[in-house]
Amino acid sequence: MEELIGLLQQIPEIKQMLGELLKLQKEEKIEKRWLNTEEAAKYLGYSTDSINRLKKTVWQEGIHYYKPNGRIVFNKNKLDEWVKFGDNIQVDEIINNTLSALNA
Repeated sequence: MEELIGLLQQIPEIKQMLGELLKLQKEEKIEKRWLNTEEAAKYLGYSTDSINRLKKTVWQEGIHYYKPNGRIVFNKNKLDEWVKFGDNIQVDEIINNTLSALNA
């Protein structure tokens, strides 16, 4: 019973911490690693149509984007690499990702 009372007493503190996290997120001080199509377009300064075109023609699933549960999310780190290095994806990275997909 004392443990339950202790937990209940922590609720205001937890609520305050959640509020602070939400404020930081709104101020974009917490960086997201995974972006949806609209966020990826905004991040790169492209239209969503351009992002979809790149997804179909240039980017590779399992490297630049993933489809967990059918929802497409983009890896922000890989988008940064693509901006820096273009389409020059390392061969060993492609092999590793292919092998990982086969072993999954």
